[in-house]
Amino acid sequence: MKLSYLLVVIGLVGAFQIKADDISSGTTPNTVTVAIQKAFIPEGFDDNDRTQVTVEGFFPNTCYKVGPYATKIDPKTRTIIIQQQAYHYNGICLQMLVPFNQTIDLGLIHAGDYSLKDAAKGNALGKIKIDRATKSEADEFLYAPASDAYITTEPDTGIHTLVVKGAFSDRCTIFEDIKVNYTSDVIVVQPIVKHIAERGCESQKVRFVKTVELKNDLTGVYLLHVRSMNGQAINKVVDLP
Repeated sequence: MKLSYLLVVIGLVGAFQIKADDISSGTTPNTVTVAIQKAFIPEGFDDNDRTQVTVEGFFPNTCYKVGPYATKIDPKTRTIIIQQQAYHYNGICLQMLVPFNQTIDLGLIHAGDYSLKDAAKGNALGKIKIDRATKSEADEFLYAPASDAYITTEPDTGIHTLVVKGAFSDRCTIFEDIKVNYTSDVIVVQPIVKHIAERGCESQKVRFVKTVELKNDLTGVYLLHVRSMNGQAINKVVDLP
């Protein structure tokens, strides 16, 4: 009786496994490598920084979704190869270009000048300079714990305003400055704060919203790159009218 019961259980488990395999094989997307059209490369990274770039491209139809990425750094040739992958699903696909972007975490990189290349087509994506850190601290400044950032545009005047949001964990941290640096396609924001211990700190969540008016000749697509206290920068691709 026990043997018969065991055989039935084994049979049910086997049947379930076969059924699960059938479902998986028919619904799991393929992983394919896709071409990168452009890389947004922020400036100001040191060799003790968590270096990040953001890439963008286009899927040929709606059956592609953003997948994982892989990187390979060759210290001898100073080349960084980025492989962007996508999940390709079966089904009805609308034939239209679908834009995508993804932030690539390159981690800690030795100081030097590097070339970025796309693994799919071997195209050059630009160059990035990694400076040698001059101090043991993670950052040159103490940054605000930013959790969100975006740019608003006044429709009548066309004025662009940067908005940085977050929350301090005590009442001893205050804003000192917000530095904004511009390149041709990247806006780097450094929300600098300072800690005043003599104020009699107490643990308390203090939300903040800081706004800064940006220069008035910004038009087109930019990467908004905002440094944050925890080392996880905010990266957003924005299209400014």
